Amino acid sequence: MCDRSPHDRHGLRPVSYLFYKLNIWLCATAALMIVASAVALSIPLRSVGTGLLLAPLLFCVIYIEDRRTASDEDWITDPKRTRIVQQYRTELLGAELLALVGYQLLLVSHILENPIRGAGYWLLGQLPFVVLAMYGSLKRYSTFDSIAVGATWAFMIVFSLVVSTGQPVTGAVFVVFVAWFVITFGGVESRNALDLDGDSAVDKTTLAGHLGATATRRLERLLKTLGVGLFWYLGGLQAAGLVVVHLFLVRVFRWRTQQAGRGELLADRAEPQ
Repeated sequence: MCDRSPHDRHGLRPVSYLFYKLNIWLCATAALMIVASAVALSIPLRSVGTGLLLAPLLFCVIYIEDRRTASDEDWITDPKRTRIVQQYRTELLGAELLALVGYQLLLVSHILENPIRGAGYWLLGQLPFVVLAMYGSLKRYSTFDSIAVGATWAFMIVFSLVVSTGQPVTGAVFVVFVAWFVITFGGVESRNALDLDGDSAVDKTTLAGHLGATATRRLERLLKTLGVGLFWYLGGLQAAGLVVVHLFLVRVFRWRTQQAGRGELLADRAEPQ
């Protein structure tokens, strides 16, 4: 394990850096995705209640665990982030366990509120962990990782609503699932377009690698426009507007993540060796 400098040990810089570079901010935006979905399905937000926390807690577990298990690709594409993650493995494990316990307790509490849901709903709530366990293998195949991420995000947003409100699985719910799937799939491939060199170095082939950066950005815009259009179809301007706000926040946080990375690099250069 790398030695921590006094600045790293006591300062907030590594915490802020990890918040951005581990994509923990995505967990926060997941709550807005649930709100947009509830509006599209005409579900009162008060009936969702603590269901707004289900997806954020689950994604917090997934993203921390995915980053803690550093791969060869991680050391190539983002060595700085990977080094700090390894440096703070214990603290990150503690945060992951807290989020996991919170998720499971919240899930069980919603099931107990309506026992008719039964153990089947609890098992459905564990599906994202199955995907996480298989994710390393899925990365070997073109587009499989993007499909897995898109399906997991879309499932958790819909599942959070269904388990917390008792909303039946209707055609409209399926449309919400499809909308979030295409939006998330497009976002994953746009990030893959930024990692083409690292993917090539570890012999990973993605759809972005086949299409190239320019075509991938066009695909991203097309898929996200389709997703917004589906929300407009279901819930009108208000639902579509919330999705646009979500996409704007994602763009802002992505930019802030890039700034955090540059700030760490400049700080390292300024510190005595």
